[in-house]
Amino acid sequence: MTFSAQDILAQVITTVGPLILAIGVHEWAHVAMARFLGDPTGEQRGRLTLNPLAHVDPLWTVGLPIYFVVTSALAGGSAMPFFGAGKPAPYNPTKLTRTFGGKRISMSLGELLVAAAGPLSNLALALLITLVLVVLVRGGHPLDVDVPNSPSLLAFKFIAMNVSLFVFNLVPVPPLDGSKILFNALPRAVAAQAMAVTERLSWVLLILLFVGGSVVLAPIQRVIVGGLLYVVAALT
Repeated sequence: MTFSAQDILAQVITTVGPLILAIGVHEWAHVAMARFLGDPTGEQRGRLTLNPLAHVDPLWTVGLPIYFVVTSALAGGSAMPFFGAGKPAPYNPTKLTRTFGGKRISMSLGELLVAAAGPLSNLALALLITLVLVVLVRGGHPLDVDVPNSPSLLAFKFIAMNVSLFVFNLVPVPPLDGSKILFNALPRAVAAQAMAVTERLSWVLLILLFVGGSVVLAPIQRVIVGGLLYVVAALT
């Protein structure tokens, strides 16, 4: 299949636009969780906002995803970029001082919760848009993802995009959220050893993930998206 310049532009807009929104929610969730736990750093830097422009990184949020979409379209495909990132959410772990039951939260648990908030926000978005897709289908829009720029296709792409961000960010390789979740869940001595190893190999692991990550992550993404589409079919 060949795409015209207009087709490629439409793919960029309908893919990168929602991706920017998804990444904006992801970074906001990190800042919002840190603020909930007592750290105002992100709020003071203007990052406690759902305005995606506050979280955009020109290369990782815009440039690289556009590259993926354009090269895929030129090759005759319509693949979704499995990778995208915003500006890192600022927070100070020493200020995560919220108390539960009269006891201050530990720094490791605080960092784990802040890290987990990002991927979980993307999973929540995927679930929310699944409900929107149910409404669309019940309203007469067929669940046909082969119709260009149809409401059901746009909803499907946004679901797949958020599931992709959820899965990708849980990979335990620095600086991804999964590494912070893992290191703060492990006993301190084990976490220190794991951190020392992964930090030395982080760029190697990231390059391997970048080159062949979709081979490992795509099946997981397909299972989750397939499950959500099953829910849509069952409710309609």
